[in-house]
Amino acid sequence: MDAAVYALIANSCIAALFVVTYGMVALSYARQRAAVWFMVSYLLGLLTPVCELLVRFTDHVMVFHILGYATFLGALLLMSIGMQAFAGYRPEWRLALMTWVAGMVLRLAILGGTRGTMPYELLFQLPFAVASALVVFSVRRIGQHGPIRAMLAGIFGIICLHFLLKPYLAISLGSGVTVKAYAGSFYAVASQVSTGVLLVAAGLCLMLLVIQKALEETILDAETDPLTGLTNRRGLARIGPRLLEATQTQGHGLYALVLDLDHFKRINDEHGHATGDMVLVAFAHVLRSLTTQDMVAVRMGGEEFALLIPDDVSGAEAMVNRATRLAGAIRIALRPFADRGLPPLTASGGIARFQPGETLDGLIARADQLAYRAKRAGRDRIMQDGGDRASDGAIDYWRERAQFATG
Repeated sequence: MDAAVYALIANSCIAALFVVTYGMVALSYARQRAAVWFMVSYLLGLLTPVCELLVRFTDHVMVFHILGYATFLGALLLMSIGMQAFAGYRPEWRLALMTWVAGMVLRLAILGGTRGTMPYELLFQLPFAVASALVVFSVRRIGQHGPIRAMLAGIFGIICLHFLLKPYLAISLGSGVTVKAYAGSFYAVASQVSTGVLLVAAGLCLMLLVIQKALEETILDAETDPLTGLTNRRGLARIGPRLLEATQTQGHGLYALVLDLDHFKRINDEHGHATGDMVLVAFAHVLRSLTTQDMVAVRMGGEEFALLIPDDVSGAEAMVNRATRLAGAIRIALRPFADRGLPPLTASGGIARFQPGETLDGLIARADQLAYRAKRAGRDRIMQDGGDRASDGAIDYWRERAQFATG
């Protein structure tokens, strides 16, 4: 066997390994179903070197040559589809199918052309270059910004350029006057090796990206309360210090608002735990509807919740900051609960502002103590350092948001 055969066998084995690996990832991580597309892409790509081998060792030369061309072009386009699914976009099937059909029509159109000439070789490689460019475009839509995504886009960019440079290599080394002659040429070895190396690099880089996303989602699951979808204490332990450091760096304030649902045990006792869970979920929806992206909403446990609220207000104006207004808006949003088929609900809370030298745990503990003071003072109120700020006069903006949140 010559070097070209060894290269084809090696590419087949490597493609098979990627098929198995991506298949295992798809089975192991329920939310990584996009890995199925990568598995199918490499499975289809596996047929290409097999077809090239059959070109050499059977009499059905043109059949397997066209089939190999079709499977390789399809593999690249399926990679693009997989990237779009991985990025969370609806796959552009029509574009992929049109590209594949156009590529096959072009291949059949030049079937009787003169091999080893620039027009022939360029038109032969052009569909592969276009498909690779589509992969690059799809990779750039992936929301995971970082060196791995950049490297993956770069590799497929090199693959695209590689197909455009292949015509020059084919003319320089000689691609053979027939399809069967190509299979035994030195150009075939160079072509198979270079393409194989680049696709291995792309497969490994993509695997890193898939695993990175899977690990991020696993961490997110561990840091998310399964009932309400809010951050839990574990998530607070990771996110909270970063938020605290960011606000200190920017010279902003940070408030902790701790909210405890009033008489929640009575709701469970009188209406059942299923209704109690519905109340917790509905309350979490109110929090999400009224908070902005710079805030962190946490279910501390049971019926106790917390909000971390950055604020650039300081000095005398601190008593009318967004934390106080937000607390008032939350109280307004709870009033129509009975109209939604849920037990009447009120909340007692406490607001504390970060003090220099204080820890995040200390800040939340002070807000928690104020929430207990609110309960002892009669419930259904928000307490903060300096007195009761029940905030029934919350500004119209927050009142409108509260009304929107409760429908």
